[in-house]
Amino acid sequence: MKYLDDLFIFYLFQAIFYIYNQDKNMTKKTIVKATIIILTLTFILTGCSLLVKKPTLISKPPADTGIKPADSTSTSTGQISQIVSAPISAQLAAQSKIKKFTGYEELKEFLEANEVSSVSYGYRGLGVDFAAEDMALGEITAPMAKTMEVGEATGLGGAQDFSQTNVQVEGVDEADIIKTDGKYIYAVVRNKLYIVDAYPADQAKVLAKIEFKSRPRDIYINGDYLAIYGRDDIFYKTEIYKRFRRRGNYTYLKVFDIKDRKNPKQVRDLDFEGNYINSRMIGDYVYFVTSYYNYYYIDGEPIIPRIIENGEVLSNDCTAGTKCFMPEVYYFDIPYNSYNFTTVTAINVKDAGKPINGEVYLLSGNQNMYVSQNNIYITYTKHISEYQLEMEVMREIVYPLLSEKDQDRIAKIEQVENYILTPDEKRRKITQIIERFTSSLSEEEQERLEQELEEKMKQKYKDIAKELEKTVIHKISVNKNKLEYKTSGEVTGHILNQFSMDERGGYFRIATTKSRTWSRYEEESRKSYNNLYVLDEDLKVVGALEGLAEDERIYSVRFMQNRAYMVTFKQIDPLFVIDLTDPENPKVLGELKIPGYSDYLHPYDDTTLIGLGKDAGESEWGGVRVKGLKLSLFDVADVSDPKEIDTYIMGDAGSDSIALHDHKAFLFSRDKNLLSIPVAIRESLDSRGWGKLTFSGAAVFSVDKSGFELKGKIDHSDGGRLSDRDYWRGYSYYDNTVKRTLYIDDVLYTFSNRYLKMNKLEDLELVKKLELKKLKSGEGDDFEVVN
Repeated sequence: MKYLDDLFIFYLFQAIFYIYNQDKNMTKKTIVKATIIILTLTFILTGCSLLVKKPTLISKPPADTGIKPADSTSTSTGQISQIVSAPISAQLAAQSKIKKFTGYEELKEFLEANEVSSVSYGYRGLGVDFAAEDMALGEITAPMAKTMEVGEATGLGGAQDFSQTNVQVEGVDEADIIKTDGKYIYAVVRNKLYIVDAYPADQAKVLAKIEFKSRPRDIYINGDYLAIYGRDDIFYKTEIYKRFRRRGNYTYLKVFDIKDRKNPKQVRDLDFEGNYINSRMIGDYVYFVTSYYNYYYIDGEPIIPRIIENGEVLSNDCTAGTKCFMPEVYYFDIPYNSYNFTTVTAINVKDAGKPINGEVYLLSGNQNMYVSQNNIYITYTKHISEYQLEMEVMREIVYPLLSEKDQDRIAKIEQVENYILTPDEKRRKITQIIERFTSSLSEEEQERLEQELEEKMKQKYKDIAKELEKTVIHKISVNKNKLEYKTSGEVTGHILNQFSMDERGGYFRIATTKSRTWSRYEEESRKSYNNLYVLDEDLKVVGALEGLAEDERIYSVRFMQNRAYMVTFKQIDPLFVIDLTDPENPKVLGELKIPGYSDYLHPYDDTTLIGLGKDAGESEWGGVRVKGLKLSLFDVADVSDPKEIDTYIMGDAGSDSIALHDHKAFLFSRDKNLLSIPVAIRESLDSRGWGKLTFSGAAVFSVDKSGFELKGKIDHSDGGRLSDRDYWRGYSYYDNTVKRTLYIDDVLYTFSNRYLKMNKLEDLELVKKLELKKLKSGEGDDFEVVN
């Protein structure tokens, strides 16, 4: 329904803009009527109402009505619809200020009093696209092997020199499809987790596998314990689920004791009501974030999303002495279009007896997450549309013109409990009153009303331009199993991904792009621009750098110590070097403009950066033509004069790398002068369209401060032969698409669904190949291991 409503708004306004611009023969009276009707119809579809303090009736529009909306007195258990009639500034403030329910009974009263009548149709997750195939529920189908913690593995013949997952913050682990501890490799292949005795490479063998009834997503390794999670696609078949009346998705997290790698034992089995959003591991705790969208309360059902452990629903009452989950619940005093219960839990992966702790947040949407060793920052973007501004102007100007009888009718409609009339039903009734009034105006009155609406909107649009798009940041402190909500803040614009954020020395730094806007209340559109903000421990802005690279957007950001490196793009790639030494006075130190752009920036050392992105040039029609993959090496020692030391171009248009959008696929070691990334290379015969796929595998480079040298390529496609497709995290791949590379000592391991290949780092000579061979077509989704 929400999707249809938004389409309706879109096409209504497209129609009226077309009329304004194209039909010069329309009478002004008709145009005014059309405008007012559309504005009042929009009341039905937006979060706006007309409840204000009842003014004295006047007979004609004044130059300045001076009408002020009523103060919002909503409480957690009362109606929140009144806040919609508050000024836009009050609405924005309400979207950022968090409150806490005193208990679950108050939460229940809130949900009963403020039912939502529509569902959301779009969502952007915390940096994660949760694909439909990411599922779970597992069983052990083969014996397994023996391993130890990293320090102990060395004593059993494990290597001391091995790569780890490429993470953003040291000490904050990120889940991935493959991990190593220097002796063993743990890898997810479709519905199976393989444990491989990987060192020494020439003796590598698959020790065993854990088979899952639906697809796992990622894993964590913590010494002798392995945590794996995904969407539980078969939970709805269980007897416990059949007893539930509230239906929805479930996400699982399972923990295995892998002291004996040949015989792992499952020690914890958790299911979370909702979808997986993001996670991190600090020490022995995994901080797991799930969200339940379009939540609806059913009397007699648990008030918060369920957590099931070992087949039993955890009680929300911790006074009974049984295993329980009794989190505090936070919310915002806003008119929700839909409820998104976001649950943040702390789970000990080494001690299954430790209780789960967490908090729940009633949000309208999430976007991204940044985690330091002490804090979790959850962000989402809020918007105020031009239509909402028009509604506020309509409230200020039209409402005082209504008769006292109509004003009383509107007041009574607004005062009705939401469970009797939904907010949408109230808006429809109010719209009928407004439309009846505007239709009764003379042509002269309508022209005067139109002029006042236009003038008021121009001023309001100018005053609130920075408020149209803002990122809200919520700060949660973490210390083992303790989570504590701290504060919130906000900045103009939206963020790209987790690398747009950073914490250092008590300050939170964030880079945003303010999107381009078009308005009929301005002579020309407002171009996009980019910003960098510094916030203190209370998330108050103490320093700002705004208006960078007008008409461009951020493609990548990297914070390093007291500097930020920001890449924006439209036709060329400006690399900005920003000084953050003085938090209250961030400033651009230097700027480098080169063709193309970098999607990902990685530090080589304190004064050198590696960029991975795409080459670009001017097209035949004067636009931008994106070309092949591009590696760049930037020298930022002289911050006022950054330089591009070297570049390496791979292929033509259509060439791609998983590492462009997934930093975990980027393998770099300065000590080994090693850079390895998965690539798919296309070569074009002309400048039109994509060329032929000529290589799919891993490209391996030696890299130092002078530049890149291609050492060679490792092919998983058997000379270009296609394999079965694999839809993974929103992208379509083949089973022989290389997804990750890692190293143990002097051997490079490249990983796809089909192979785990081991090549010498020195000359890339093949040492050994483990093949995960698909059975013949039609024989099911099983694999066999060929050593």
